Amino acid sequence: MARILGIALLLASAVLVMSMASPSQTQTRMSFQIATGSPAGTYYPIGQMLASIISNPPGVGRCQEPGRCGPPGLLAAARASDGAVANARAVNEGRVPSALVQSDIAQMAASGEGVFAKEGPRDRLRAIANLFPEFVHIVASTESGVTRLSDLRRKRVAVDAPESGTRATAMRIFGALGLNARNMKLSDESAEPAARRLEEGSLDAFVFVGGPPLGVIADLIASGKARLVPITGKAITALTAEAKALRIAQIPSSFYPGAEDTPTIAVSALWVVSSEVPDTIVEAVTRALWHPANRRLLDSGHPMGRLIRPEVAMLGLPIPLHPGAERAYRELAGTADR
Repeated sequence: MARILGIALLLASAVLVMSMASPSQTQTRMSFQIATGSPAGTYYPIGQMLASIISNPPGVGRCQEPGRCGPPGLLAAARASDGAVANARAVNEGRVPSALVQSDIAQMAASGEGVFAKEGPRDRLRAIANLFPEFVHIVASTESGVTRLSDLRRKRVAVDAPESGTRATAMRIFGALGLNARNMKLSDESAEPAARRLEEGSLDAFVFVGGPPLGVIADLIASGKARLVPITGKAITALTAEAKALRIAQIPSSFYPGAEDTPTIAVSALWVVSSEVPDTIVEAVTRALWHPANRRLLDSGHPMGRLIRPEVAMLGLPIPLHPGAERAYRELAGTADR
């Protein structure tokens, strides 16, 4: 009951706003937050872009076109957070209606494994869409001598905040290689402060999971102060075979001038929502996401926005679609068939 009440409060802050002009202009206003990550990462600008697409406040001209925005009165906003693990917990517990979450973190949350083992399955997570690929970046100082994964032993490595998706994924990779807090010097910095420490010489490497390019990584590579470490080997192949949300991939050199194409592991960025959010709201939000008139917004923001495409929206989802999203996709498929 507490979780349901939490979602109700999130979706209906300022439940009814009376217009001073006329009672006929009364409109419900609903707050709809999208939990993201650090403002310096990939999730925050993507969350801002999604919020701008689905928001439907009174008097916005573009929302007069049917299906282009979310439901009337929806006030969407991106919210910074500690990252994917914190986001999965917040959505499941009703503290925020929706969030961006890595596919491997969503899988662990739904099954109650890894960082969620003590609390058990998080069964209120539902998907709106698979958005774009995310790559594991291991960035090492050129002075550290780190050129392969095994070189990280006894090195100073930043793995992001305790509730970040980066940290959970990094520790899963390191665990497969026999690396851990006993044979590495781990710290909690996210990419931006970690990049500063690496540049100063007080850190050997850091991990970032996200959609490229990340500016601080590009700057370090372009200046010759850092390199991307390839993520390869038998242990990595075995890990990706076991964990279906992880896959072998490559970071294209085009994202980071001065680097070569770098073998790595990829996950997907998912837009997740609580199962308690009403079907009608999720259906309207999903329709707005894929409305043709919003394509320009997706293409003109963060580079990963160009990869947000309806043809990949339901691929490889580790959690069920929300019924409202399912209804929207059926409608979209019917429209495409006509």
